[in-house]
Amino acid sequence: MYTYNSFETAGAFTLLRPIFITFLIIALILFFIVTFLRTKQKFINGSTIMSISIISIIISAQVLFYDAIIVDEIGLGGDKVSTYMFLAIVAFGLLNPIIYFIKRRD
Repeated sequence: MYTYNSFETAGAFTLLRPIFITFLIIALILFFIVTFLRTKQKFINGSTIMSISIISIIISAQVLFYDAIIVDEIGLGGDKVSTYMFLAIVAFGLLNPIIYFIKRRD
């Protein structure tokens, strides 16, 4: 039906999935930096952690919202995987500053 076949997979709109994957990778890298790296004070601080977390949550929420609008307009089903990736981005986005400030206090 479409000129570009990868717009949908099994009836679900998946064109915006790479954006969620990118933000999930950023959140995971930030999580590993906050959790395991000992020299984090030299190149990363609390405002950096907060900024990256807040920006990734806001942009992911907007992409999920626009994904829902596009799905509604073209008559496809929603993408469950993108929704779960958004929830993981939110979880890591909330967890990263908490872990950073708890480890910094100790």
